Amino acid sequence: MAELITKRVLCTVMYHGAHYNGWQVQTNAPSIQGVIQKALSNMHRETIQIHGSGRTDSGVHAFGQTFHFDSHFKLSEEQWIRALNSSLPMDIRIVDVQFVDKDFHARYSVDRKRYDYLILQEEPNPFSYQTHLSVTEALDFKLMRQATFLFIGTHDFTSFCANTKDEKPNQVRTLFTFDIEVEEDQVRFIVEGDGFLRYMVRILVAIVLDVGKGKLSLDEVSQILAAKDKLAYGGIADACGLYLMEVTYKEFHD
Repeated sequence: MAELITKRVLCTVMYHGAHYNGWQVQTNAPSIQGVIQKALSNMHRETIQIHGSGRTDSGVHAFGQTFHFDSHFKLSEEQWIRALNSSLPMDIRIVDVQFVDKDFHARYSVDRKRYDYLILQEEPNPFSYQTHLSVTEALDFKLMRQATFLFIGTHDFTSFCANTKDEKPNQVRTLFTFDIEVEEDQVRFIVEGDGFLRYMVRILVAIVLDVGKGKLSLDEVSQILAAKDKLAYGGIADACGLYLMEVTYKEFHD
């Protein structure tokens, strides 16, 4: 009997996270990973485990989350997209598939990630409350952009994440980009880095917003960053406005 040849399949997936308890499989709540694994396991008639580039929290969305799995199915990349999407709900869509080497890993091969955070400068409404944070206060965008500059580069982000030192002893990360774009009533934060800690983007957005609202000075933000203390700042932006936009890999980075 001929030996089955397996391929490693890398998928890019977009999803609306409002109805899921985050990416990671949960025993008592729906998750993005759980829904995809169930679809793949049903197709293969055996348990298939997928490996994501990282977790996204409950209510967080994605345009460019990635995951890989191994399969012996002889499908083309386009056929994989059609087969998976026919088995997935409309709030989870596969947008790209690539075959990759056996030593590739969706998490450990990551070079950088980009997150966007979306805000509407209006009262929340039925069509936006799951996809944008609503902010009605006046914002000082000049001061906010000055605050974002404080985080560019390599820093210890202990004050801006929920990970304990036992979980993540090294809380140093590098931010390449921290931009703010104003698009009519929508405000877009763009954050790109070599990796992110738990709640890191949401906490960074919250503190920049506090600067824009006049609640914190730039000096105070610098002091909180230097403190490397979980208790130095208590703000966090809601999950609804956060989007994992892109995961870049060394193999595909020009």
